[in-house]
Amino acid sequence: MSKLPLYLQDGVATEALPPDPSIDDGLLETMRCQNGAIPLWPLHRARLARSGVLTAGELDAIEQPLQRFVVTCPPGAARARLRIGRLAGRRYWDLTLAELGQAPGLQRGVRLFPCDERLPVGKSANPGCKFLQRARYNRAGEELPADADDGLMRDSEDRAIESLRCNLLVRLDGRWLTPLLDRCGVRGVMRDWLGRRIPLEEVDIPLERLLGAEELALCNSVRGVLPVRELIDHRDWTPGEETRRLQRLIAEELW
Repeated sequence: MSKLPLYLQDGVATEALPPDPSIDDGLLETMRCQNGAIPLWPLHRARLARSGVLTAGELDAIEQPLQRFVVTCPPGAARARLRIGRLAGRRYWDLTLAELGQAPGLQRGVRLFPCDERLPVGKSANPGCKFLQRARYNRAGEELPADADDGLMRDSEDRAIESLRCNLLVRLDGRWLTPLLDRCGVRGVMRDWLGRRIPLEEVDIPLERLLGAEELALCNSVRGVLPVRELIDHRDWTPGEETRRLQRLIAEELW
């Protein structure tokens, strides 16, 4: 097994990769590599296809060397970062496999900060894809105080949408709710995976409704489900049994 980090460029192992700004029209998939495989790859691929940027043949040409490459990852879990775009006017893709590291708040709960930066409401259907150019999220990240783990993103009409890195799961009136993302936001792969296994209703969630949650959690394809213990300056929560139930579901069925 090779030692991390590992890099793959257009299907060929390499020692370094170009910086994000050099890639035009870039799509980004952040994934979990577990024991030499990407468990959620079919859902990542479906999101890439939903972008309308790539043909099925182009996705096949990426998938085959990617799957061979992740087998070289050391046992356990790693973070995989796939970039697809255009470099010097041609189709380009690369993959980085890196140490997973510790997840802030995985057990004790995340401290979430409500950012002032807002997501614009789109006028056309939102494909929910993750784009490489993330200036708006970077500006929001600069707002975080030192003791915050993540930031809450709202849209221009004050609806809760997501965090800087995760989707929101809101336990309210005995049901799991998640923000409706037809106008803006990233439709996360873990959110979709959970939605196929539990009742998960997509609705608009204004901030005041979120503050009434019985439990609040975050989810993404790298970390799974993380409890939220505080929305800074607004509300505290105790990580609850329903959130732990989701964590067990992922541990039992996925990794």
